[in-house]
Amino acid sequence: MSLVNQNFIIFSSVDWSTHWQLHHQLATSLVSSGNRVLFIENTGIRSANFHDVGRIRERIVNWGRGTHGFFYVNKGLTVYSPMLLPFPYSKLSLFINKKILKRSISRWIRVSRFFDPAVISFLPTPLIQSAIEYLDPKLSIYYCANNMANSSISASKVAPYETAFFRSVDIVFTAAYAIQDRATKLSKKAFYFPPGIDFDKFDNALKSKDDIPADLDKISRPVIGYIGALGKVFDQDLICTLADKHPEFSIVLVGPEYTNISKLRERENIILLGARPHDQIPYYIKGFDVAIVPYICNKFTEGVYPSKLNEYLSMGIPAVTTNIKEIIELKSDYEEAIVIADSSDEFIKAVEFSVRENDQSLRELRINIAKVNSWESRFDGISKIIEKATKEENLKDRGWKEKLSSYYNHFYTKLYRLMFLILFGYALIFHTPLMWHASQPLQVSSLPKKSDVIVVFGGYGELGLENLGFLDRVSDAVDLYKKGYATNIILSSGVTHTIDETHVMRAILLDSGIPGRFIIMDQGAPSTYRSVIQTDEILKKHGWDSVLLITAPYHTRRSVMSWRKNATDINVASIILDDKSKEVQWGGMTVRKIRIMIYEYLALAHNWLLNRI
Repeated sequence: MSLVNQNFIIFSSVDWSTHWQLHHQLATSLVSSGNRVLFIENTGIRSANFHDVGRIRERIVNWGRGTHGFFYVNKGLTVYSPMLLPFPYSKLSLFINKKILKRSISRWIRVSRFFDPAVISFLPTPLIQSAIEYLDPKLSIYYCANNMANSSISASKVAPYETAFFRSVDIVFTAAYAIQDRATKLSKKAFYFPPGIDFDKFDNALKSKDDIPADLDKISRPVIGYIGALGKVFDQDLICTLADKHPEFSIVLVGPEYTNISKLRERENIILLGARPHDQIPYYIKGFDVAIVPYICNKFTEGVYPSKLNEYLSMGIPAVTTNIKEIIELKSDYEEAIVIADSSDEFIKAVEFSVRENDQSLRELRINIAKVNSWESRFDGISKIIEKATKEENLKDRGWKEKLSSYYNHFYTKLYRLMFLILFGYALIFHTPLMWHASQPLQVSSLPKKSDVIVVFGGYGELGLENLGFLDRVSDAVDLYKKGYATNIILSSGVTHTIDETHVMRAILLDSGIPGRFIIMDQGAPSTYRSVIQTDEILKKHGWDSVLLITAPYHTRRSVMSWRKNATDINVASIILDDKSKEVQWGGMTVRKIRIMIYEYLALAHNWLLNRI
C-alpha cells in the first residue's frame, strides 16, 4: 500500500490565504502524491475580539467567493471557509457550529464522492473533535504544530480538550521537542516532524542569476533581514535597540502584520516591506547580509520550531536567533551554522560579528544543514507512518456486522438519552412546583379598598387565542361593586368575537343590576399599553385618581407596570378575587397555563424594549 489515491481532510489552524506554513506544505504534498484533500480553514482556538474584525471580514469574503464556502484550488485540492460563530467554548455557539460544520462537510463529501477519508487536524477544539467523531475516519491524526494553549488567555481553555485529543487519535505528529515530550506521555504513537523547507526552490533561487527584488535592492547595506509574521512573539524592543545602536544597518522585515508595530515605524532604518508571495521569499533572503529570528522567549515559543531558520541557511547566509527552547535543543545539529544569543547584548554583538563574517566553509555547512532539513525528507517519513497505520487499520477484523452493531449501539445510546431527558423534563414541568414558582412573579394582588372606579381589562390574554376569561373578570367587578368598593366601572377592550367584547361585558353588568349610567366603555384598545393610555384620559376627564384593576392573573404584573409608567398620578390596586393558579403547586400546571406564562414574559420584555413599562 502506498500513500496515493486516498482522501484526506485537513482541519487547519490557519487560513489558506495566510502566509505559507506547515499546513500548506502538507496539503500540497499530499495532493502532489496523488491524493485528494479537503482543506478546512481555521475554525478558531479562542473567542473573537475587536482586533479580529479584519479576519472576520476576510472569512466572509472567502466564503462568498466559493460555493457555500467551498472553492477549488487545483486538481485534488478544495478549500472550505466555514461561516461559524467565533466563540469556540460557548455551549450555544458549539451546538450551532456543530450543526453547520457537520451538515456542510457531509453534503460536500456526498456530492464529491469523497468517501472514507483520513483526518489530519491541527486543532484539538471540541468542535473539531465532534466533527471527527461524526466523520468516523479510517485514520485520525493530530498534528500539534505549537503550544496553542499558551498563545492567549482565551486559547488556554483548549488545554483539557487537547489532552483528551492526544489520547484519542490514532497518530500524533509534533513540530517541537517541547510538544513531543508531552505527547509521548499521552500517546503511544507520537512522532517528531518539525516543518521543513522546499530545498529545491531555495537552491534554484541561490543558483539563479535573477536579481534580488527591486524594493530590496535599492536599500543601503548591510541588510539585516527577517522573514515571517510580525506578531506577539516578535521582539520589537530588541529590534528597536538594534536599530538605535546601529543606524547604519538597514533592518528589513518581510511579512504580514498581526499586532501593533507603531514603534517599529518610528525608526528610519527599519524598513517594513509587508507580506510577499512565498515564491519570492528565496530571492529576498538572497539579498540579506544577515538573517535573524528575534522571538520572545515564553511558554508559547517553547513549542515553536522556526522553519525560517532553514530557509536562511539554504542561502548560506549567517543567521542569529534568540535562545528559544527548540533551537537550544537543536544546537548540536546546527553546529556553527547559526549563533544563539542569550541576551539583547549578545544578540546585537552576534549581528555585528555576522555582518563582517565571510567564511566559505560555514556557507557550505549552512546549505548542507538546510538540505538535511528539507520538507521532502520530512514528508517521506510522515507518509511511511500513515501508510503503515492505514495498512494496520485495514487488516483489523472489523466487518460489516461489527460496524452495524456499533452504529446501532451509538444510535440507541443517543435515543435512550433523549427519552430520559424528555421524561425528566415532562416530570419537572408538570409534576413539580417549578413552573408554579416561575409564574408567581407575573401576579400582583392587593386587598380591595374604597376607590373611584373599577377598571376591567378585556382581551384574549394569551397568544391571540379566543377565551372567555373576561366573564370571570366581569363577575369580580360585580362583586366589588355590590360590596361598595367603587360606584363606577370602566370596560376596556379592543377584542371582538361576533360583537365588541365591551358590549358583551356591559350586557352582563346590566343583567346583574348595575345601572348603565355607571358603566363607561373604552373601545378599540389593541394592547395593554393603549388600554392604559385611553383609560387614563377617561379618569382625567372625570377627575378620578384611584382604580381597582381587574385583569387576568398572569397579566397583572404587566398591567400594573404599564399604569405606573404611563399614568403616574393614578393610584392603581390590582385585585385577584379568585386566583385558581394559587391553589395547586404540585401537578397543577397545564400546557395552556405555560403558554400564557411564556407569552407574558415575552410581552414584558417587548414592552420594556419599547419603554412602555
